[in-house]
Amino acid sequence: MKQIKSSAALKADARQQLLGKYKTVILAYLIMQFFLSGCMTFAQAQVNLNTGAGMGIYYLIYFILLLLSAIFITGQNQLYKNIARGLPYYVKDMWTGFHGLADHAILVHLIIFGLCLLTGIPFILSCLLMAYTKNYYLSLLVAATGIFFLVMSILLSIWYSQALYLITDYPDESALQLLKHSRALMKGHAGSYFYLLVSFIGIWLLVVLTFGIGILWAYPYFTATKTNYYLELTAPKPEEI
Repeated sequence: MKQIKSSAALKADARQQLLGKYKTVILAYLIMQFFLSGCMTFAQAQVNLNTGAGMGIYYLIYFILLLLSAIFITGQNQLYKNIARGLPYYVKDMWTGFHGLADHAILVHLIIFGLCLLTGIPFILSCLLMAYTKNYYLSLLVAATGIFFLVMSILLSIWYSQALYLITDYPDESALQLLKHSRALMKGHAGSYFYLLVSFIGIWLLVVLTFGIGILWAYPYFTATKTNYYLELTAPKPEEI
């Protein structure tokens, strides 16, 4: 199993790489959020959320934007990879996902969502069964299947977390190949990646305490650190150089 730098070292690298570059990465982030949040706000203003049909349309739009976010994330990842690799970087890098990769990015997101949904079927069925039978002894079953759903959702998101980084480095791979590639890279590294994500809890609490303003610093820091993790995973072994 390949040795990966500690989370502290990856964070230190991220902070160093971002020095003098916050203007670019913050602008790229704001453009992404302006588009996604703007579309969601517009949709909310156009539909009647007091009707079943209106709620259905609202959640459909939300789901579509969730898929579109995969394209933006692909571009954001490319921007941070360019920074980490010492390559020229521009705000326009955020549009990379729209250059022939949009279908792959959406399909990757859709497959991961579908897999998570499948693991949630036992939980949904147990909830329906308890509601139908009024047998609240089934709450233990609901709790067990709920925990299974949560754990599997976390594992799936970790196993396939590298797919939207791989997509620009391996543009000829299909969505399924990208997911398999990500799973292979993450073999033996799920624990360290989970620890890396959890180590940012304090940062996200800081974002809440600053009423969201801190996201302008936290998102670049978080994304740059995850990007460094990806570059560690894909770096050639010494004997391969």
